[in-house]
Amino acid sequence: MTGNEHSLSAPATCRLRRRLVFALALLVSIAGHPGKLPAAADEVAPSAAWAVLFEEDPADPVGRKLLGSVVWHTDTIKTAEASDETIVLADIDIPKRFKLALTLKRNVDKALPASHVIELTFVPVPGYIGQRIATVPGVLTKSTEQGHGTPLVGVSARVAENMFMIGLSNGQMDRQRNLQALKERPWFDIAIVDGNQRRAILAVEKGSSGDAAFAMALTAWSQN
Repeated sequence: MTGNEHSLSAPATCRLRRRLVFALALLVSIAGHPGKLPAAADEVAPSAAWAVLFEEDPADPVGRKLLGSVVWHTDTIKTAEASDETIVLADIDIPKRFKLALTLKRNVDKALPASHVIELTFVPVPGYIGQRIATVPGVLTKSTEQGHGTPLVGVSARVAENMFMIGLSNGQMDRQRNLQALKERPWFDIAIVDGNQRRAILAVEKGSSGDAAFAMALTAWSQN
């Protein structure tokens, strides 16, 4: 793919969507997300929202569910042009599995055919049964806790060990659809495959901190 392309190719998009088929199938078979905080909610930061990891389990067709938390916020960085750029960040914690730093930013690299970039950096805990994160096929958004996700149009690439980047399509229709989903839908599903080739879905809620972070970033991006 060259820097002269203005959108991700149709074959690449189709490959991403095929890789995300397992996400929909897995969500049908697993239990729904919790509707309220557990009794131990006082151990979670007040601004935290839900993060829930659903793993495949060879011994249980329903799978395994682990509860965690996420805190969303924004930051401002300097670009090569020395202008301020607003980014969205999420600090996700799944106890006994991993921590994940998620960054969403507007793409300012003209050589990269993407409108926005999602960066994912996993830090597995010692003894993590999956060993590492092997692939991240993509990210979906959804309207309800128990709803089926719709993939953001883009292409995922492994950058380094446990580090991934997803470039969102710069095609006009794809860009509009992606931004609308990012703005309106309160849940994200991150499809992952661990080092043992077991699939999982990391469901992440926006919550109040996420709503505020996305509103601020989308406003800033529309002004630039």
